Amino acid sequence: MPVMMKEAIEALNVRNNLDYIDATFGGGGYSEEILKKADCNLLSIDKDPTVKNYAKKLKVKYKKRFTFVNDDFENLESIIKENNKTLISGGIVADLGVSSFQLDNAERGFSFNKDGPLDMRMSGKGTTAQELIYSLDEKGLAKILWEYGDEEKSKAIAKMIIKERNKEVLDTTLKLVKLIKRVKKSDNKKKHPATKSFQALRIATNQEFKSLEKLLMISEKILSPGARLVLITFHSLEDRIVKFFFNEITGKQENLNRHLPQVIKIKKVKFKVISKKPILPSSNEIKSNRRARSAKLRVVERMVI
Repeated sequence: MPVMMKEAIEALNVRNNLDYIDATFGGGGYSEEILKKADCNLLSIDKDPTVKNYAKKLKVKYKKRFTFVNDDFENLESIIKENNKTLISGGIVADLGVSSFQLDNAERGFSFNKDGPLDMRMSGKGTTAQELIYSLDEKGLAKILWEYGDEEKSKAIAKMIIKERNKEVLDTTLKLVKLIKRVKKSDNKKKHPATKSFQALRIATNQEFKSLEKLLMISEKILSPGARLVLITFHSLEDRIVKFFFNEITGKQENLNRHLPQVIKIKKVKFKVISKKPILPSSNEIKSNRRARSAKLRVVERMVI
């Protein structure tokens, strides 16, 4: 089950005869719940081609009410035009984390606990994490580990990787983990030493912050009065981008943080925050699903002017 599904669907305020977008279809959990909740129309998007079989099942069940597009949500504006929409009357939901079936499949290269190719591509296209590592110099690699992973030992890890990457071909996840452990061998045992580095490389490989910024900017343009934007984040860097954007469109002010990529300045519009503080998963959900422990849900609504 997706993280915070009950809270996300409640925040989305699903109603009859309105149009909704699930920008991160994954296994279809949010999508099916939206379609079950009301007699509404749903457009679901995912850049991972392996989820098409899940989408086919929903198409059979919900027919014209459901449409699936295999694309990156950064192309949302063109996607809705191709599906004869200009504005979204109901709302948009996106779970910005890595899906369980991506993490659980060693061949995808997302997990530092499973041995697989150093891939990390969500779409299966473009530059792999291995190719990214080999294309960077020490300074460039350290910058990615620091800016996208908040990795305190980014310089030392980058130096180790650059030094060792040509002695033995660095082509698997566990080979990379081994190098990181050599730098972080005495670190806190509660968190896996490769957590931050893998996060950073995954974000860079998939250009996740760039895509998120585009999703935010497009959402601001296409949501009708009364429509909501519901986002679930899984780490502080991602959450800061969302929080900063929500502060901008609701008229609040917040200084840019050193971690944030450059966010395009936007004209303030009439949005309101539905929950002043981020909504957090219940203790029961955290116990049953460790992935939920870092999740935060934020929601805004376009006001009727």
